[in-house]
Formats: sequence, C-alpha cells, structure tokens
Amino acid sequence: MRRKIPSPVMLQAFELSARTLSFTQAADSLNLTQSAISHQIQALEDFLGVRLFERVRKRLQLTSAGEILLLRLTPALDALESAIIETVSTEPAASVLRLGVVPAVATQWLIPRLPRFQREHPRIALTLVTRLPFNFQNNSLDAAINLGNTRWPGARSDWLMDEHMVVVCTPEMAATTLRTPDDLPRVPMLQMTFRPHAWHDWLTASGLPAEGTTGGMKFESFSLVLRAAMAGLGAAVVPRLLVEDELENGRLVSPFGPVVRSPTSYYLVYPPANVTLPALQAFRGWLLQQTGAPGG
Repeated sequence: MRRKIPSPVMLQAFELSARTLSFTQAADSLNLTQSAISHQIQALEDFLGVRLFERVRKRLQLTSAGEILLLRLTPALDALESAIIETVSTEPAASVLRLGVVPAVATQWLIPRLPRFQREHPRIALTLVTRLPFNFQNNSLDAAINLGNTRWPGARSDWLMDEHMVVVCTPEMAATTLRTPDDLPRVPMLQMTFRPHAWHDWLTASGLPAEGTTGGMKFESFSLVLRAAMAGLGAAVVPRLLVEDELENGRLVSPFGPVVRSPTSYYLVYPPANVTLPALQAFRGWLLQQTGAPGG
C-alpha cells in the first residue's frame, strides 16, 4: 500500500523554515531561493490540506498544525538520516563522526581545511550537521563546534579559538570613501540580524561614537552579509576567521583597525561518554592542531 508521504524536499523546506521561522535561512541552508522554499511550503500545505504558517505583524509563525508537524517530523528526519548513514557506512574499518557545525564556520573555515583531515584520516567519514540548535540527543550528534561564552551543562568542551571582529569592505570603497573610521557615517553599515549589536560593540570597543548604528540593509545569514559586502553595498563588521580567504585574495579588505575581540569563543563540545570514541579522538587532536589550542 502506497504511503501518504510528501516529497523529502517539501519536508526539509518545512522543517528548516519552522525551526528558524525564516524562509530566507531555510533557503540559504538548502542552497535554494526564497521563492523555491515558498513554493515547497505551499505544495506541502496543498498536499496536507492545512495551513502550516501564518504571518503576524510581518513575522512568520507556526499554526497549531505546523507545531504538531514539526514536533513529529524532526525526530523522524533524524531517524531517517541515521538509518541512511548506517546503511552507507558498511565497511567494517570505516567510522562515522556526526559533527554539528555553525553554518558559516562550516563553509568559511572548516570545509576548506577538511582535505587535510581526509588525507590524515581516510577511514573516518564526517557527517556535518548545521541544523540549529545542536542537541546531542535529538540530533544524535557525536560532537559540535559551537560559539559561546560559557560551559555547556552536561557536556565537555575544549576551547578552540577566540573570535575577533574586523571591519571589511571592497578595495574600491576603501580607496575612495572609507579610508578612516571618521568616514563610516558616509557608507551603509551592513547589519547581521543574528548579531544586531556587532557595529555598536565594535565602535564602543574602538572608543568611537556608537549612536545610529542600526540602520542599513539587514541580512539573516552570514553568507548574505558576505555577498553584500563583496558587491560593494556597504561595510560590515564580521569575524576575521570567516573572511580569511576573501582578505587574502583581495576581494575584501580591512581598511582600518582595530581588531576587536568578541565576548564569545569557539569550542568543541561533546558528551562525556563520547570521549573514548576513536573518531572523535582523532578529529579532536587534528582540530586542536588547526587552531593552535592547548592539547593539539
């Protein structure tokens, strides 16, 4: 008997949108357009015959039907993903490490370095999970690279590196309109909605006036902010480690200092029971070497 199950794309589009309450973030995670996500949600609602989302004061919210579906769907998708991983990892000598990673850190910092890890540990298969928030029980993760400023209850954590914020813009902007901090009022200040105080904190730490820093275009993901800065739409305050390649190849420049340390740092976090996992031990040692953290 044929099961009444929507397409996997519909389900993933809904689950990511429901978790973040943002079609934009869901589109960014799935490498789709916001319009495509909207079409998938509409198709799912037509398939089920119920409304899953509604807009209240221009904000996306789940309906009661949407809340029920999300509650049931996330464990089902996690179980399906685990089943697929177990199925494809059939060689007895291979081991799988399920790692949660903040999306921007995964794309901008970790993935460019993973070829080295694969060369050193060819028998370890990494599965990267960017679905936030990380949960070692619901997400079935072995470990996670996370950003924070405290210890995580019930988990061990290894400090990896501090986060330092810099101002970036295109070389053309730096050569013409943004030569010194005094020029900042003349250019758009690109805003990260998930870090609404980035400009204020940087200016305050730099000893500069911090009033009127909430204007400018706003973006819901780091990749959008990065693209906007490279397109010359304005200047942005971003973590330096996430724009290392762009600064090296000259697509972006940091026209002036200072480099301001963020109040948060990056940690490798994992349940105490996973300490003895060979794959985690290997990855932990390699990761600490990459960051220069103690123990690497």
